[in-house]
Amino acid sequence: MDRLKYILVAALAISCQQISFAQKSNSITELNEIDKKINESIYITTNANSFLTGETLFYKLFCIDKSTNAAKNFSKVAYAALVDSNKKIVFTHKLFLENGAGNGDFFIPTTLETGNYKLIGYTNWMLNKNASGFFNIDIYIVNPYKEESNTTVASNELASLESVTDSNISFDFKTKTYNNRDPIELGINANSEEFTKGNYTLSVRKTDGFLSQNKTNFKELPAENLSRNSNLQIDNTNFIFPELRGEIISGKISSATGDIKNKKVALSVIGKNYYLKLAKTDDLGRFIFNLEKPNSSSNIVVQVVEDNEKEYTVEIDKTKNIDLSNLNFPSLQFNSEFKKNITERLIASQIENAYYNVKKDSTLNSNDSIPFYGNLSTEFKLDAFTRFPTMEETITEVVKGVVYRKVKNDYFIHIYDYDPNYESTLPALVVVDGLIIKDLNELFKYNPKNMYKINIVRGVYYYGAKSFNGLISFTTKNGDYETKLKGNFIIRPELLRPQAKKEYFQPDYSTNKSLRIPDYRHQLVWMPKVDLNNSKSKITFYTSDVSGKFEIILEGFSATGKPVYIKDFIEIKKSDLN
Repeated sequence: MDRLKYILVAALAISCQQISFAQKSNSITELNEIDKKINESIYITTNANSFLTGETLFYKLFCIDKSTNAAKNFSKVAYAALVDSNKKIVFTHKLFLENGAGNGDFFIPTTLETGNYKLIGYTNWMLNKNASGFFNIDIYIVNPYKEESNTTVASNELASLESVTDSNISFDFKTKTYNNRDPIELGINANSEEFTKGNYTLSVRKTDGFLSQNKTNFKELPAENLSRNSNLQIDNTNFIFPELRGEIISGKISSATGDIKNKKVALSVIGKNYYLKLAKTDDLGRFIFNLEKPNSSSNIVVQVVEDNEKEYTVEIDKTKNIDLSNLNFPSLQFNSEFKKNITERLIASQIENAYYNVKKDSTLNSNDSIPFYGNLSTEFKLDAFTRFPTMEETITEVVKGVVYRKVKNDYFIHIYDYDPNYESTLPALVVVDGLIIKDLNELFKYNPKNMYKINIVRGVYYYGAKSFNGLISFTTKNGDYETKLKGNFIIRPELLRPQAKKEYFQPDYSTNKSLRIPDYRHQLVWMPKVDLNNSKSKITFYTSDVSGKFEIILEGFSATGKPVYIKDFIEIKKSDLN
């Protein structure tokens, strides 16, 4: 696999030098041979297949080998999108993959119409095959706030309520009957290391679907859904760079008067966990940024970093259109209890949404808190010093080794080298919340009370394709610095951002079972990553105020790619508290 990556990096380099794949048949042949060995595909599982507006669709995406189903680590980024029956995209999510998997969720708004939808999944590499090489499953949505249209006559069939077992992995219950707000301890037993090291999701949900169509699992999918790309060739008209190391953002610069070759372009993802990248253009003014770590901030600035930057115009490449023409949408087929189930779920979702603020999911911060300049900086947290009213005083009195100068009406910052006998003529790299600042006048007008800390790195500092006389990085308290610079050389593109990791809300009734906040959860558990660190793992959660039959589903793949799908049921009875 490493060898394949090196080949692809070489192919990427060729493309960056503007040697068109369309004109190099040997390159296309090589890429198709590589694709046969990569054999990449997508599988998506969801918490259900039928939803009301006001509910949340949870999903997990697996990037797998089409032949073995084993996790693939080739692409580091994948995409999930919801498509309506008019073949219009409702949402697109970008997911960073860990061990070939990623997950997300989507709150279904009341703007959506009743009907059949498709949830599709793909990687950039897969779209090089005529932009139609994606996985898809059916999703059914009912909007009870709008008149239903084009719905079929209700079917008398009910969704299957039969248990599904697997000889390699199983559930372990102390009992299958519980009361409202009871704790449940669910054991999961695996018979070998192959299954304890698998990749699974766990869903516990009330069996109150309103359709006769069952949720499809991996074993029931048509073979062509996972192998539709097998005989397709790489599309040589609009090659998409595979995201081997992370998120790729590309574009180009143009100029009516200046040279566009070997020019520096910076990308800043501004925020508390900011990100800064520098790239150099090729002969045709094209540039590529590769963001190895996920950052969900939408505050992005791309700018030309040259002395004559106002002579340039910068643009970001548009995403490739996906060919949705082959999607087929079956009609809705309601079961005999659809009216009762829709009414109960509608009331429950309205109550849950009313208490959203006390039941929020938690966004998880990245484990990597190391800034782009590493750990070698000297840090000044300003609250540890006397606060000064101006940036001039703050730099002079707090930041050792840094001085500013004002020549006529322009400010300059100089960082002293470690060697007192050395004086560099290079400018310092000045950054605020990940944004490179060339015009320091606006920085010196900024209120230092809003600054959290200042970091400096002395000596000649190399970043990307450019060298500087040291680095000074300012971090604001809220990570919300806004530059006033305007022009064609600096843009704020609206780019699809990676989904933030979440820890989904779970109530804890261990100390007070009769909390006054109502609990009308129909989805008791959605656990996108189940850790079976030993052969007998246990998961604890609480029932809600909703009674009835609940299904427990574990789905995923073993370490060697064997598909796993097991299902069982529990009964929740109405307690005296209700």
